Parts: sequence; C-alpha cells; structure tokens
Amino acid sequence: MKTKLARWGGLGCQVGIANLALMSPILMGSFSELARAGDSMSLPIHYCIAALVFVIIWASLEFSATIGVVVMLSYLVLLGLIRRELIPSTGYISNDPITLVSFFVGGMFFLRMVLMRKIPRNTPVARLILPLVILMILEIFNPLQGGIAVGIGGAIFRLTPLFWYFIGFSKGNRSLSKVVFIFIVAIGVFESFVGLRQTVGLNEIEKFWILISRGSSQALTQSVYRCFGTLLSFSEYVFILNMGAALCWVAFLRRRYIYIIPFTILGWALVLSSSRGGVVSLFLMMVVVWAIQARNYRAWIPRLVIAIVIAIWGLTLGIEKAKEVEADDRTAVFLNHQIKGLSDPLGKESTGGSHVSLVTNGILRGFLTPTGIGLGVGTVASSKFGAGQVSAEADFADMFMALGFIGGILYILICFRICVTMGMYWHDTRDHLALSIIALMAVCQGNWLAGAHYAQTMILWFLIGTMDRVNLQYRQSMAKEFVGQTKKLESLESPTLLTDNARV
Repeated sequence: MKTKLARWGGLGCQVGIANLALMSPILMGSFSELARAGDSMSLPIHYCIAALVFVIIWASLEFSATIGVVVMLSYLVLLGLIRRELIPSTGYISNDPITLVSFFVGGMFFLRMVLMRKIPRNTPVARLILPLVILMILEIFNPLQGGIAVGIGGAIFRLTPLFWYFIGFSKGNRSLSKVVFIFIVAIGVFESFVGLRQTVGLNEIEKFWILISRGSSQALTQSVYRCFGTLLSFSEYVFILNMGAALCWVAFLRRRYIYIIPFTILGWALVLSSSRGGVVSLFLMMVVVWAIQARNYRAWIPRLVIAIVIAIWGLTLGIEKAKEVEADDRTAVFLNHQIKGLSDPLGKESTGGSHVSLVTNGILRGFLTPTGIGLGVGTVASSKFGAGQVSAEADFADMFMALGFIGGILYILICFRICVTMGMYWHDTRDHLALSIIALMAVCQGNWLAGAHYAQTMILWFLIGTMDRVNLQYRQSMAKEFVGQTKKLESLESPTLLTDNARV
C-alpha cells in the first residue's frame, strides 16, 4: 500500500512541478498581453486551454505511455479544427499558445532526462542526435536570423520532434507501436472523409481560415482551394494521408488484404488533394518497401530497379485513365492539376524544377555561411518575426541554411544512421515493426523536421526513438546469447583438454 501511495505521490509531485514550471511563463504572458489588449480575455483563455491540455497529456504519459501518446496525437491532429472552432468566440490569434503543448511536453521530458542524467548515449543514433540538439540550442541566439524571437520560434518547430525521439526511446515499446500504427490508419481515413467533404466546398470558418492564415497560395482557382482536413495546413494533411497509406501497404504485403479498403480511400483522397509530391512520395514508398522484401541485401537493388520501372509504367497508365474520368467542375479542377503536373514534371505546370533549385540553394547557403543563419530560418517564425527567408523545402537543406555546413552534414549522418539501423534490423529479424517505420520514413522523405507539421513530426520521431530502443534491446540480447554459447562451449571443451594433457 505504501509503495502505491509513494508511486502516486511521485506522479503527483512530478505533474505539479511540471505544471508550475509551465504556468509561470504562461501567467506572465497572460498578464502582459491582457495589459496590452485592454478588456480582451481571448489570449488568457487560450493560455488556460494550453495549460489544461498540457496537464492532461503529461499525467497521461506518466500513468500510461500508450494513453499519453494517443491523446497527444489526437490533440495534434485536431489542432487545426480546435483553432478554427475557437475563432467565433475568441477571435483569431496568430501566435496561439495552444500550439505549444507538444513543445512543452517534449521539452520538459527532455529536461527531466538531462537533470536525472538519463539521456541515452548507447546507440549510434542517440550519440549523433544529442550534439545536433546542442547545436540547435546555440543557434537560437544567432543574430543573422533577425532576432531572438525567430530563434525561439525555430526551437518550437525544430527541437520538438527531437524531444519526442527521447520520449520514444524512454517509453516506447512494440505493443505501443502497434496501437499507434492502427491509430494512424484510422486518423488517415477520418481525415480522408473530412478532406473529401472540403473538395465539395469549404464552410465559412474554413474560408475565413484560408484568408487569415495566408492559405491563398493553396488556391487552384479563385473559388477552389486544396483541402486540409482538421489539420492546420494542406501540406500536413497530405503527409497524414500518406502515413496511413504507407501502413496499409505494409499490412497488404503481410497478406492482410482487408487493408486494401482503407488504402483505396486514402489513395483517392490523396489524388483529390492535388498534391503531385504526395502522389510521387507514395509511389516511391511502395517501391522501396517492396524492394527490401528480399532476404538478401544483394537482391534489394535489382528489385528496386524493377519496382521503379513498374511504378513509372503504372503512374503513366493511371494518368491516362484519369484523363478519361468524367467529374463535376470542382473535382475536375483537382484532377487536372494532378494530371498536368505529373504528365509533364519539368513543364510550366509543374513546380518540380523550383523545388530542386530551392534545395540546391539551401545547401550552398550552408557553405557560404559556415556559422548558419539561425535555427528559425525556413520556419513560420522567420516570416512572422524575421526577414522572411524562404524554406528550402527539404529538411537537410534547411539544416545547412540554419546550422551551417557542420549542422547540415551532422543531420545527414543522423538520417543515414537511422536508415542503416532500420535496414539492418529488418534484414536480421524480418520484424514488421521495422518495415512499418521504414515505410513511414520513406513516405515523409525530406520532411522529417517539417516546421508546423505538429502531428506528423511528433509521431515519426517518437517511432524512430522506439525502434532505436527495440534495436538496442535486440543487439544486447544477441550479445548475451553469444556470450552464453561461448561459455557453454568452453565448459564442454575443458574436460577433453584435461584428459589429453593427462595422457601426454
């Protein structure tokens, strides 16, 4: 009984300290904003909502990692809907504190691990991520980005996913990952239906959101906009669809053919999202996951080449069939946008060339400015508080710009080490946990640290941390088994050696 009380007492103490640490800046910010806003109570209300959600998620994580992760992911997926539904009563708040919950949960968990000296350093990935975190913290104060506000904003977008890697390493396990996989597929299907409804037409709040959140860049015509589901942005909506489709594809390869139903729903929603990059990413993921089904490393490359050829043929055939589809005016706008971009990737209707140019310029910027421009460069914070530098639209290129060539190279090494770790574990164990995470990484290519993609980056890095821990446990068990077998052989050989010596 005392043990239980002590455990609950420790939990209450931890939650209380965490809440107090969070509430201090929140209360100070509330009073300062209230003093400037006069009688407006909108911002303090949002602070209180953020504090309440933080306490719920923190307590959930302490009580059950599964419940905490599911609640956190649900909140982040519905974050856009929550903000939009609050507009009629509290108005639109640009720097909304309810978007900071994931940052505070992850940041305080990381801080606790630092104070308790429990930061993992026993895997190659963990040993590389810690220096990157330290470098990012230093770049918060880089004056080239336009001010400390830009750096703090960059920390919110860039450090939060890495914090969730440490939560995954500390609390993740195989059973939790399976629950998360099912939940991601369910979320993807749910978002598909919301997005398909938005292709028919946006409601008044969603139209207002497009207007005030600078979403006009997502307009296909003067009256037709790309859908975004319950999320904050169109781009994150596409990634959530792709993540759900990736897990369905892995399940299909495991002969769980029932998953072809959600895969079809997600695929159709993706096509109507009018994201050419999303469609290409989905095809590349399917190619990669099918190619590494072979048990021998040497067979991966030939299978990859064959799969690419089949994928290109299938995509070309799909484009031709799509041209024959009869659809209403609004649906035809989405389909035509897809067809024009995919059928002529280097033409005037495609943005592929500009994306390549942005990535190249971002990498060159890292070498031209070795100290980096600052952590907030390429994020929303840069456009709000700084000079408005354009993102390179790929994580590694953004890292070159923000952290200099040292940070860029370090980030590439981390991504390479993660891929090698996942690939080796999958090859050795044929564990579909690894294959599922490989599929998620492949479909999120170049956007593992995408700014303002709260749900996508949080769950991806949480699963990477979980997989790193599972791989470590596997390697340790193999090492113990090897040592045990060695000792057993030595014990069997010892009497023979003694007998031979006696005969001599």
